[in-house]
Amino acid sequence: MKKYKLAVWEEISGYIEVSAESDEDAREQAEDLMNAYGVEKIFYPDWKAMGSIVCEELKKYNSKHTHGNREVLDCEELPT
Repeated sequence: MKKYKLAVWEEISGYIEVSAESDEDAREQAEDLMNAYGVEKIFYPDWKAMGSIVCEELKKYNSKHTHGNREVLDCEELPT
């Protein structure tokens, strides 16, 4: 069996709700959440695939996944 190295890309977007003092504070909270958990975990806090832990804390953000796109960008056979 041959081995391959693939370049893959995924885009995911949607909405969350936060309580904040200002627009800047709200944006900072969103950045912090994305850095800590990743967008996919924020949108799907109940998802338990591959040993993922349900994150009850994330449910309070009322997330809504609205867009997703993925693509294989490149495929290269690796030498054996």
